[in-house]
Amino acid sequence: MDRIAEAARANKRLIYVYFGNEEQLFDAVSQRAMTPGAESVPFDVEDVPGYAGAIFDHLVAQPDLMRLRPWKLLEHPSATALDPDAFRGEAAEVADAQQRGEVAEEMEPADLLTMVLAAAQAGFWAAEGVDPKEVSQSWSPQRLDLHRSAPSRPPDG
Repeated sequence: MDRIAEAARANKRLIYVYFGNEEQLFDAVSQRAMTPGAESVPFDVEDVPGYAGAIFDHLVAQPDLMRLRPWKLLEHPSATALDPDAFRGEAAEVADAQQRGEVAEEMEPADLLTMVLAAAQAGFWAAEGVDPKEVSQSWSPQRLDLHRSAPSRPPDG
């Protein structure tokens, strides 16, 4: 807390007054860091692979989120970084698309969304021991262009 107060040029006691304790400060920082990502990457049930790609692009642009998420899970294993209502809404959209025959029914909607999120993050963990900040540097413009141009739907036929 001393380092935070010094970096923020704030009074440590006032930080405690405002946030309550270190855990509440951490929760506020986590929420503030993760909410813009959830809001800037809209879910599209008609293009789930494109949604995964958009999440990946967001993480490439903000690699610190890949460090914050596991840290949050270590601090609060039962807590989710995702807005539960948004996740339930996305799962309901997937379920509706499954009933219409637009999305395969082999997986439960929540499981499918979990897999999509895991796939979007997988590139960051491909090389064990790599700092997430360095991963974004390993994505050359050519590699990112190839990633972005990959078809989001399988070809017909």
